[in-house]
Amino acid sequence: MDSFNEDRIKHLLAKHLMRDLTEDESMELEKWRNLSTLNEDLYQRMSDPAYLEKRYSDFTKATYAAAKGKKSSGHIWWRWGILAAAAVVLLALILPGFLRPQMKTVTAPQKGITHLLLPDGSRVWMKSSSSITYPERFRGKERTVSFNGEGYFEVAASQSSPFIVDAGDFEVVATGTKFDIKAYRDESRAYAALMDGEISIRYADSTGNECRDNMHTGELAIFDKVRRSNSIMKANTSIYSSWIGGVYSFESERFENIMKEICRYYGYNLIIADEDIKNKVLSGRLKMSDSSDVIIEVFQEFLPGHISFESDTIIIK
Repeated sequence: MDSFNEDRIKHLLAKHLMRDLTEDESMELEKWRNLSTLNEDLYQRMSDPAYLEKRYSDFTKATYAAAKGKKSSGHIWWRWGILAAAAVVLLALILPGFLRPQMKTVTAPQKGITHLLLPDGSRVWMKSSSSITYPERFRGKERTVSFNGEGYFEVAASQSSPFIVDAGDFEVVATGTKFDIKAYRDESRAYAALMDGEISIRYADSTGNECRDNMHTGELAIFDKVRRSNSIMKANTSIYSSWIGGVYSFESERFENIMKEICRYYGYNLIIADEDIKNKVLSGRLKMSDSSDVIIEVFQEFLPGHISFESDTIIIK
């Protein structure tokens, strides 16, 4: 809400219409107006008698008819009083919706990739079962979205309006860049791989202190949700965005993590009973356009006799 209290804005706008603002209140209202073009737009509409009369046409027709015969000067001030009272009611009706933009939530379907163009021109690709919530229009000094899953972001540049991806346990802050974020609510770790530009990882550590770690092109951040710690390292970040082109790439990755990705994409549950198998390390590339049967056959060759199906669950033991 641009850091202003909603009731306070109603109060200031109503006093403005009644021409009863103090000098300090005028400065406060001016500061709110300057925060965004949308605030200024609301101010201008609430200051326009023609607009108020249009929205309250039936009301004004009735009151004007009753006011015939009054002296012109008295009528002018009486009319302003009526319009100001009408505006207060109008503010109560429209201001909450105006200051709280409508939100949209989009979820990527199973076995698919969803591409979105956000209101500011930023682009996001989301992997199967990932979701994003964002406003119909970005307002104020920040562009904030909520995200769960894995997504690739190409952020429209704006130094004055940071783009923030709220992943629940941490935030990615950018002003114009390309990065991949993998942050599932049910996973103990989250990742952010930076392909171009600079971003910051913002989070609260185990003591509650706010931390902000800066990242540069070609770096990978691994955030431990349990320990509330973040580590940044150099990495081959291209493998983290290869899925946009329909290829799942993994490099020195634990077998359990690979299978989790595959099961999440194709909609299977996963049970791995053997700890040694979980911790096997593999590298490779898989076509995401292949059926789940084709993908599983690859791993059955690697682990003959260890993989079986039970309804919608893959069991490895």
